[in-house]
Amino acid sequence: MDKEYVVTLHRKEDLEQFYNEMQLSNFPLVMKRPLSRNTHYMMTEEQAEQLRQDPRVWGVEPVDGFHIRRTITNNEPYTKSGTFWKDGPAASSISGTYFQWGHLHCAGDQAQRRKNNWGDPTGTELVNDTVSVFNNGKHVDVVIVDDPVSYDSQEWYSPSTGQTRFVQYQWFNELNTIVNSIDDDNQSEPTGTITYGTNGSTPQYHGIHVTGTACGQHYGWAREANIYNMAVTDSWPSGQQVGALLIFDYLRAFHRNKPINPDTGKRNPTVTNHSYGGIYFMPNQFLQFSDVIAVNFQGVSYSSGNPPAGGWNQSTLESSFGIRFGYDTYPAWSSAVAADVQDAIDDGVVIIGAAGNDNLLMAEVNDINWNNTMTVNTVGTFYYNRGGWPNTPDSGSILVGALQDHAEFRRSTYTNFGPSIDVYSPGDNILSSYGNTGGFTDNKYGGSNFYYPISGTSMASPQVCGIAAILASGKSRFTNSDVLGYLNQHSIYNDMTFDIAGGGLADNTCRQGSPNKYLHAENPRKSVGYTTEVVGNRTSGMTFPRPRMYHEA
Repeated sequence: MDKEYVVTLHRKEDLEQFYNEMQLSNFPLVMKRPLSRNTHYMMTEEQAEQLRQDPRVWGVEPVDGFHIRRTITNNEPYTKSGTFWKDGPAASSISGTYFQWGHLHCAGDQAQRRKNNWGDPTGTELVNDTVSVFNNGKHVDVVIVDDPVSYDSQEWYSPSTGQTRFVQYQWFNELNTIVNSIDDDNQSEPTGTITYGTNGSTPQYHGIHVTGTACGQHYGWAREANIYNMAVTDSWPSGQQVGALLIFDYLRAFHRNKPINPDTGKRNPTVTNHSYGGIYFMPNQFLQFSDVIAVNFQGVSYSSGNPPAGGWNQSTLESSFGIRFGYDTYPAWSSAVAADVQDAIDDGVVIIGAAGNDNLLMAEVNDINWNNTMTVNTVGTFYYNRGGWPNTPDSGSILVGALQDHAEFRRSTYTNFGPSIDVYSPGDNILSSYGNTGGFTDNKYGGSNFYYPISGTSMASPQVCGIAAILASGKSRFTNSDVLGYLNQHSIYNDMTFDIAGGGLADNTCRQGSPNKYLHAENPRKSVGYTTEVVGNRTSGMTFPRPRMYHEA
């Protein structure tokens, strides 16, 4: 297809001959520029590539590729100074003025992380310190895909303007026509105006906590980012809920069609957090040994009629195959959702997700454990080493495991593990905003504001989401590859402690191919001013069980 290109010559002396040749070749002239070696023509990319081979030609560039970047936002660092809380055996009283320990662990240096001297089982849970965070997430849209999130928490206010950053977005009124045009899942879109709840009337806490960790002005990272919420694990007060096969259609439509930000001259990046996962419910409320009919492990089928070495018993299934008993759910893999996630990533949506709280191995795609299955009475046969949709290794979602609050920097005993984990980040006893059920009153704000510490890969994922959002500030293009490149280049390596009890599948600290790698908040731009963007490539569980098809990780 023809479009306008600007052709630049090395020498002005060649211009007249070049004009004549282009006219004889029937290239449509768009514009001659007096006193300039630049001339504008209509042509195809194939013709442009041929012209680039002409020794007289310096360059052939499409006119629509010229954009001016307003350098109004580079990095806007901020400081957190005060008490950082990391739960230990003393279990001291907690204050809403405390910071969650992830801030100091991830943004501080090695001395500030206080390895072996802060957290379980040292008895030291409070430390006073100061840490600088390299950016604030301004001009970035963060979507918390989760429970309904209350709109009026003071954690959502901007510390610079004092105005709320929470957007009461109307997903259905704004996007249904677009979603219907890209939807191929035969699902009916929800309709109607969404009513968002208040802190004082919202019993759900999970999405509120996740939002605070990613974007809260006190508990979070991206404290100037815009906050959006998509309710998928429970309904908004107005009754709507987005179904599993529509989540990523709405995210794609939102990202593709958002307006240009007048302050930056471009569309804001879209960074999304997914602290939930698809599940299978186990029979009799919890998986028991008598429920397991067969296991296919590394290509070999085992059952009572063909037992493994050690016999067909619960102990062998735990130690040899990594089966976990006593769990009410197991993660459910879906090719349909994996495809939806891939399409959203291709469109430029950043997808960050909780690896899950099942203490199960997450295999690499097509490695020796990828096709491991378990056959369970009344459930059927399912893959158990692929994680729960949408956060499965084949989806492209960035998979976040939980770092324990142990002073030795161990992985959490509940987190999924293995070679598909992209990074570990703080997930145990994370202080953040909360719902009105069971939360402590947040006296620094007053009114209906609450906080509380909870644990899970659900709490680890928004740490990465928040740091991704502060990394995205000022970027004209920001993708999953950028986040993965950042994690690969700037994480802390070889500082975690694994395999305390031998490293087998029954060891709750086992590594089993996991990266020895945890999240670090570090400015990738070492110099002051405008520099080239960093680009890189990539080389559900027990904490909050709920009786529905989703599992909050």
